[in-house]
Amino acid sequence: MGSSSRYDDRVHVRAILSCMLVVVVVVVAACAREPKPRAVRVVADARGCVASVDRTSAWLMHGMSFAHSYQDDGARGYGSPTAAASLRELRDDGVDWVSLTPFAFQRTLSDAELRSSASMAGGESLARVRAQIEEAHALGMRVLLKPHVWVGSGEWCARITPEGADGWSRWWRSYAAFLLPWVELASQTGVEAISVGTELSSAIAADPRAMRRLIAETRATYRGKLVYAANWDEVDRVPFWDALDYVGVQLYAPLARRVGESDARMQRRFEASLERVASTARRVGRALVITEIGYTTSERTFLAPHAWPEDLRDVRGDAQFQARAYRIAFASIAARRDIAGVFVWKWFTDPNTNEEGQVAFSPRGRPAAAVMATAYGAPRCRVPRSTSLGL
Repeated sequence: MGSSSRYDDRVHVRAILSCMLVVVVVVVAACAREPKPRAVRVVADARGCVASVDRTSAWLMHGMSFAHSYQDDGARGYGSPTAAASLRELRDDGVDWVSLTPFAFQRTLSDAELRSSASMAGGESLARVRAQIEEAHALGMRVLLKPHVWVGSGEWCARITPEGADGWSRWWRSYAAFLLPWVELASQTGVEAISVGTELSSAIAADPRAMRRLIAETRATYRGKLVYAANWDEVDRVPFWDALDYVGVQLYAPLARRVGESDARMQRRFEASLERVASTARRVGRALVITEIGYTTSERTFLAPHAWPEDLRDVRGDAQFQARAYRIAFASIAARRDIAGVFVWKWFTDPNTNEEGQVAFSPRGRPAAAVMATAYGAPRCRVPRSTSLGL
């Protein structure tokens, strides 16, 4: 009996090993058959259009974040002849809205005092911004005025935490003193929309009633549309969407979890991120505006779209990375009818600025600009499009 039992055990072991070998062979064969992730190269035609990109809805805000150049004391910034020429170039690329961004600066996250760029020699002064608004209107373009807080230490404004027992009350007073002159300018110049804040999650969490009061004060003098530009992971926590006209999102959600993912997989991830913020907009009964979306020319843009060019100096730049990301995003945006607008980050008033270097957000002169022009329905690109990425 003992010898027979050992023989049976050997037979069983051989059978198990044979089964395992079959499984391994099947898995290896399946992996061999599975196509490797394929990057779709974006190539513009002679017109500066991309044949496989679908046009977005005609009623969409086809927007661009139009960035003031601080170089040479703002000589080629808002209100300059250089900026006017750049604006005409954007119009030819199908852009019909621009967002203008005057800044307020605070030294560190713990400060409670803001300094408006309107008081700085090379900054976005009231006169410069007024001239830029008037230029945009003269070209038939509409304007989103989008004041923003910049922390001088390079840290994110969503983490502002002013020191002292009265730190937040002082900060909110300083913020109101910064915002309300821009609200008044928007009212005087007929600006179509204004953002009451951008990525201020820590300030809102500390005192949401302060923002409600500021919205009410803005409504008292301004008749245009109001939005708040929330970071993409903050949208569902904003408590005052009911007081605004739009749900705004800074849509820098990652497209990939690792380098080398296929465009099709990255599009699915983008669609999931877009649906999450769109579901909040539906829940609160407001239209969704993508107040910022942008990608650099670094391969890391798929993993961290928000990463600034100055933090990517040691990373290889390739315009195809940026163009692919644009193509993925616009394919999803064009397929929806619950988005009221999109603003690409960013296009400088000075086309020859050296602010960003090889790794850049600006699509100007790169294939991404052709993707945008096609999606925005630039006159030269208005021909029937296919409806898929062809993946």
